[in-house]
Amino acid sequence: MHIVVTLKQVFDPNTPPVLLQVAPDEKSIEMRSGMSPVLNGYDANAVEEALKIKDAVGGTVTVMTVGDDQAIAQLRRAIAMGADGGVHIKGAVGLECDSFVIADQLAKAIQKLGNVDLVLSGKASSDTDAGQTHLILAEKLCFASVSPVKAITQVEAKALTVERMGDDVTQRLKARLPLLVGISNEANKPRTAGLKGVMMAKKVAIPTWTEADLGGSSNAPASELKRLFIKPAVKVDTVMISEGSDEANGRALADRLVQEGVM
Repeated sequence: MHIVVTLKQVFDPNTPPVLLQVAPDEKSIEMRSGMSPVLNGYDANAVEEALKIKDAVGGTVTVMTVGDDQAIAQLRRAIAMGADGGVHIKGAVGLECDSFVIADQLAKAIQKLGNVDLVLSGKASSDTDAGQTHLILAEKLCFASVSPVKAITQVEAKALTVERMGDDVTQRLKARLPLLVGISNEANKPRTAGLKGVMMAKKVAIPTWTEADLGGSSNAPASELKRLFIKPAVKVDTVMISEGSDEANGRALADRLVQEGVM
């Protein structure tokens, strides 16, 4: 079984808000000292799920990303975890990425690889949380898709059984390959790459494919980022009401709400 896992490099979602600053181009986040991009968390879950399938039934895991040269670091992280190889596609980075363009580039690269049975992606990316690129990719590949998935419970030669998350319900579905699955963080805890894996990943040759390598230019973006801004922090004044009883507190609260013009 040949499994492709799509990856995206994002800003660390755990970055303190005070460190976030819009760059002069007003379309990107300025990287300050000590800040570094990371692998999208859901994509790490997708890598782990691919490795679990490989451990169980064998196969090959190829990781793939669109971005600048920095994004290759995330491919090497996945290879250090256990993936067999990676493909870097030269393309847009950050918040300017258009889902249709990224999906088109990924689709062409997967078709160029050939003989891909299963595509695993994170259910969304932590920077925009749009959750649409992988579904557009499935459409372009003519693959069935299931997302978001919290567990892959059975792997067969030509099908997977998965648990899909719904509104207050879990659906158990069996889907035929070829298939694209959007993985949620409930699925697993990604393994930590060992030192041996990290050293090996540094030596792996990772090809970079351009638009020309993929057969020409992609479609025009469906959307365009005009301007990025961060809303200033809202000043919050706290007033403690303590009149000795619930009844007195209620009266005092009502009086204050009237005074503030709320009611």
